[in-house]
Amino acid sequence: METERFNFETKESKEKTTSTIDLQFFRHAEKESDKSKSDEEIELTETGRKQAIEKSEGKDISQAVAFGSTRKRTQQTAGLVMGGQLDEITGNESLDELKEKLNSELKVGSKIGVDKRLDFDIDFTTDFGKKALEAVKNGEYLKFLVEQSDTLAESFKDTATETYSGMAGRVAEIVKKYLAVAPRWDKLAQDKGKHYEDTLKRFLGTHQGIGESFLAKAIEQTKGKAERDAFVSALGNQGFDFAEGFDVKIETIDDKTQYIHISFKKEKDGQVIFEYDEVVPREVIESFITTADIEKE
Repeated sequence: METERFNFETKESKEKTTSTIDLQFFRHAEKESDKSKSDEEIELTETGRKQAIEKSEGKDISQAVAFGSTRKRTQQTAGLVMGGQLDEITGNESLDELKEKLNSELKVGSKIGVDKRLDFDIDFTTDFGKKALEAVKNGEYLKFLVEQSDTLAESFKDTATETYSGMAGRVAEIVKKYLAVAPRWDKLAQDKGKHYEDTLKRFLGTHQGIGESFLAKAIEQTKGKAERDAFVSALGNQGFDFAEGFDVKIETIDDKTQYIHISFKKEKDGQVIFEYDEVVPREVIESFITTADIEKE
């Protein structure tokens, strides 16, 4: 199914973007290898913290919140991508220290939260889990997810495990959540008495395979399976590199209509080897959720 790319600059009716919700999804940065810690407690290495900070842009985080999975490395990555340019951030912070600094001016709440939909849950001792682990070791995890995981899970009657459709559906649920927020945000952004900027930002740290499944589904539904496979190949069949990801911008046009603009670019040796930049219909995103729900039944 092909969709027409909406051109905000040349549209004859001169429709304009009145507000934006910017969702940045990315894999966590390089993690520790510390066998004395549980997987939930593993944080980033010094290199990992630098990777996250290098992705960070700007010092105004007043309209931003970071989210990760229950695993600390994703929260730490998201927090550093959000606030890494702040003067008080040195890049040496543990997750607790990072939270303390980012939350210093808050009266309630936290700048770093947890969203379980960004987590993964694979039992590598099951028949399905062994296949998934084999794919990881062979450097073909994303290829396995896209091409085999749904069918294998069904054949093994493993409805609780992680699959292509299930992972894509969880990310789609997050996007749908912010689609519901967008009209209210648009009103706030245009209320001159509130003094808000027009863009709400969310930084979402997750794990290899989760964001990629959503993006692969979007590519598959809008550009076809051949383009989806080209995306998988561009990621070396395995998935995103550390701190790599994609953007979803929910753009409200003329106070009323939301467009879901998804963008991703992969470069290698200074050359773009894959690029996706499309407005994806809402019904396409919602179909991922329906598919995910069906897989769980």
